[in-house]
Amino acid sequence: MGIIIPRRRASAMAGSFGPLAVHRHDVVAADVSYPCFTLELADWISVAAITDAGEFVLVRQYRHGVDAVTIETAGGIIDPGEEPARAALRELQEETGYAAASLEPLGWVHPNTALQANRCHLYLARGARLVGEPDGDEHESTEAVVMTASEVTAAMQDGRISHSLSVVTLLRALPLATAAAR
Repeated sequence: MGIIIPRRRASAMAGSFGPLAVHRHDVVAADVSYPCFTLELADWISVAAITDAGEFVLVRQYRHGVDAVTIETAGGIIDPGEEPARAALRELQEETGYAAASLEPLGWVHPNTALQANRCHLYLARGARLVGEPDGDEHESTEAVVMTASEVTAAMQDGRISHSLSVVTLLRALPLATAAAR
């Protein structure tokens, strides 16, 4: 038996909250009608940055969703009209104070297909070097965290790095970063 694919009969914006819009959809599947909701968000980026010494540059910051301080890859929203690679370099410098010599795309992922259609573009930034202090917006307070590849792996395993987009980015970056160090 195949899956039943709902059809949207009508859609309307239910609310808009800064960078987030909520849409209500009236759908029908197998002659059953029901509402569903989706979130509209801009595309994002996530950057695994490594220094010439092979150390990863990550970000420590407070996150409202978990009401705690986390360790993550640099990342954020792609501004309107901005190319994903440019956003990656901008976010890396804003959140960590590091600039990169080069940037390699690691593909993209859908952050949450159940609720949203946006994509998160993943990058490996090589040759990361400190060029200043983090300089995010007025609601961001970040600091750079430098870890070895083995420390990053351990932190993903024990939950110190728990942000799923950061984990995916790091899992894609680690083989490339460690291969270059050999």
